[in-house]
This record gives sequence, structure tokens and C-alpha cells, in this order.
Amino acid sequence: MAWGYEMTIKLKEKDTESCMWAIDMMSNLARYTYKTEKFFEPYQYVKGNGTSLHIGSDSLITALLLVNDAEAEPQISVYSKTEFIQLVGITESELQAVIQDKNNIFKLIELMKADGNTDLVTDMRRSKSYL
Repeated sequence: MAWGYEMTIKLKEKDTESCMWAIDMMSNLARYTYKTEKFFEPYQYVKGNGTSLHIGSDSLITALLLVNDAEAEPQISVYSKTEFIQLVGITESELQAVIQDKNNIFKLIELMKADGNTDLVTDMRRSKSYL
């Protein structure tokens, strides 16, 4: 049986229009996966270019952390098993800490959850870094 990952992201937004940038971003990540045949896995990171992931906004969120989505249960069919990877927006300083030491991924997740973000929702208005 084959298996694969699907991407999810949880956003702290009030309306659908404010989420459209994330659909474009996920489409670009899917296109990258299709063209390169390189697949994303939990506990990896995706570097941005140092500017906000939401083009045109002033957000400190510049990169992504990939984690297992705790809410979306794996799906099993006769064809494959699908698990869900959640994209979590992180700041440039958090990205640099993760690049320096991959163990900081787990520390970052713990700190975000301890601060009340138990579902690891990406808040493009977040103004602090945890690392």
C-alpha cells in the first residue's frame, strides 16, 4: 500500500479573502513537489526569502515549519494511506534557530503550545518570536 502526505494550514483570519495568499503558497509548494519529486515530511522547514509569506503584508512570519496535523486523522483507502502535514508560520529568528539546531523545532512547538496556541495556528499578526 502506498502512502502520502497532504498539506494543511490553520490561519487566524476573520474572512476567506484574507486566506487567499495561503492557497497560492500551498499551490506553489505542491507545484515544487510535483516538478522535483521531493516530498515534504514532518519536522522540516521551508525557508522563505526573508520577507512576509503574505506578499504585500507587513508580517514577521517569513518561513514555515512542518508538523503532523494533530486534528486531521490519517485516511486509509484501498489505494493508499494519507497523513496530514500542517504548515506553521514562523519568524526569521525562529527559522535561524531551527537551522542552527534541529532540536529547536521541538522547543519551538512546545513554546507555542505553552503560550496557548495548542493547534499551532498561523497568526500573520504575531509580533513576537519564541526563539
